[in-house]
Amino acid sequence: MKETVIYSLKPSWLNNCLLASISAGANNGKIQDDLISCDIQSTRMRFLGASQVLILFEDHPFMMHAFEADLPYWDKYVDDIKPWLSIDCAIDRLAWISIQGLPIVRWNRNCLTTLLRSTRDIIGFDRLGLDA
Repeated sequence: MKETVIYSLKPSWLNNCLLASISAGANNGKIQDDLISCDIQSTRMRFLGASQVLILFEDHPFMMHAFEADLPYWDKYVDDIKPWLSIDCAIDRLAWISIQGLPIVRWNRNCLTTLLRSTRDIIGFDRLGLDA
């Protein structure tokens, strides 16, 4: 069941955020690292379900600089990006799973993709150092 949570007061930090729709197959764990490599200093990322992320910046001018910059980063990871608006909300869900007893030699993208292929679309893996 999908649930919409509406806050009566929006936190002011949301005004310093970009809302991005993550491209299918993008490596979520590399998004922040690649932002830094493009000289874009975001302070935090907050995932909103499976395909959206809020990218938080120190202030509004930093956020606008990142938004207006013509970065290869945006094409690599996101399908759409825009400044956050008060009407924006999460449109889907993200499931974090835990697999017990998986031998360490199987901790890689290929094995996990094979194990999870029958469940749903896999949009990415977290930063736990998974090798290809």
